[in-house]
Amino acid sequence: MIKLDRRNLLRGLGVSIALPAFDSLHAANDNKSNANAKRFVCVSPNYGMNPGGFFPEQTGADYAMPLLLKPLEPHRRDLSVFTNLDHPGVGGGHGCSQTLLNGFELKDTKDRPQRLESLDQFLAGHLGQATRFSSLLLGGGVSWSRAGIKLPTDGDPARVFTKLFVNDNPKLKQQTQQFIDEDTSILDVVRQDAKRLNERLAKADKDKLDQFLTAIREVERKLKRQADWLDIAKPKASDEVIRGGDADDTIVDLEYPYNTSVMYDLMLLALQTNSTNVICYGHPGGNRLFPFEGITLGYHSLTHHGKRPDLLKELTIIETFYTAQFSRFLEKLKETPDSNGQSLLESTVVLFGSGMGNASSHSSRNLPIMVAGGGLRSGSHHRFERHGRDGRPLSDLFVTILQQLGIEQDAFSTSTSNLNHLLT
Repeated sequence: MIKLDRRNLLRGLGVSIALPAFDSLHAANDNKSNANAKRFVCVSPNYGMNPGGFFPEQTGADYAMPLLLKPLEPHRRDLSVFTNLDHPGVGGGHGCSQTLLNGFELKDTKDRPQRLESLDQFLAGHLGQATRFSSLLLGGGVSWSRAGIKLPTDGDPARVFTKLFVNDNPKLKQQTQQFIDEDTSILDVVRQDAKRLNERLAKADKDKLDQFLTAIREVERKLKRQADWLDIAKPKASDEVIRGGDADDTIVDLEYPYNTSVMYDLMLLALQTNSTNVICYGHPGGNRLFPFEGITLGYHSLTHHGKRPDLLKELTIIETFYTAQFSRFLEKLKETPDSNGQSLLESTVVLFGSGMGNASSHSSRNLPIMVAGGGLRSGSHHRFERHGRDGRPLSDLFVTILQQLGIEQDAFSTSTSNLNHLLT
């Protein structure tokens, strides 16, 4: 019997508040292609990618595929690759990997923590209202709620499959409903106490209390959402993805990094069954010894290669594995129709990137960024000029992604414009 803890039920209920997508505004939108894109997926390697093997030398459509991108050759016409995109104001160090989708460091948002809300969670507020899960967060996390909370993720494929496709038994449902009712009552009391306290606070403290109440309201919304979906049956899916096929006694290795392909298959199933429209999958960092032939040192040690050829050779094995798995995922998105009959790649904007540009020097400049699908104009390598330390704001790309997904948004994070002239 599965035991539920009320604290575990509340843990991970992040905050993501965004204006609804108004139909009248969409009708006035001149960009008709927005209707094609309905989903968003982000894949993020924690330590980025070695710049020397990632960025093409030539710009335009006829660039030569660099070493790390060679597995993606079959998808070159579906990809846009960028050089010199980064987040102005973000410093170096391991923490920069956490800024990929929001463009801010935690230390710079003490006065306005809502600035930490990541792109995926902002999108979840728009695209995730009609699905069981507003977003699916897997592997290593780069997602932040509107309240400035780092959101938890799940890297266990069996647990993810259960979450997506296995219905709770009646007793567990009853227990879950009881916890939801109790936690809703607790939040009611907290909100009432906070309202009384508000009358006695100075303005600065009232602002802090307002941020707290915003978080409370969002938790209440998430609890209601969980209650609304409690009695709706989950879609059916074969557990072959995590169990293997009976015919040939296939054994699926669910340990990282071999579970990478399994996680991609689960992501595909989640999109195909309309379980969610927003997914973020992070490849974790750490100093694990990858069980690949030719690897003798831990991952983190290899990222600090100092341009040593022997270490770069080993790191290339790992990073080529990442791009090969990503290529396989794009192929499956192409082959799989969505509920409207178009391929999932056509209706899904897929972002690949990291908040760390060069792990060897802990640099946050020139981030490894690619985008595919979603009806975006693709097939080229785009290089931007650098002005002093900074390149083109990565958030300019985010604005284009938002608009391609039908969201009336002219700015996001540190954006100064958009990349519509290149991609739409």
